[in-house]
Amino acid sequence: MKHLITILAAVLCAVCMSGCEEQRTQERIDADMASHITEFNYKGHRYIRYISDGVNSAVGGITHDSDCPCHKRD
Repeated sequence: MKHLITILAAVLCAVCMSGCEEQRTQERIDADMASHITEFNYKGHRYIRYISDGVNSAVGGITHDSDCPCHKRD
């Protein structure tokens, strides 16, 4: 009986602790992503830069903005 109570207590503890992590809402995820995005101009063109420094790695990139004025020339 003592082993059964110990097993039940361990299972109950594991179940209770699995839901303790704070859930990130989509708004918080979007705000975090937006904080890593920078727009800049270089030689008359507009670019978007994304840099995210992680604990073990960093992710980043630069792209030519699709709304750059050079795309609207006739």
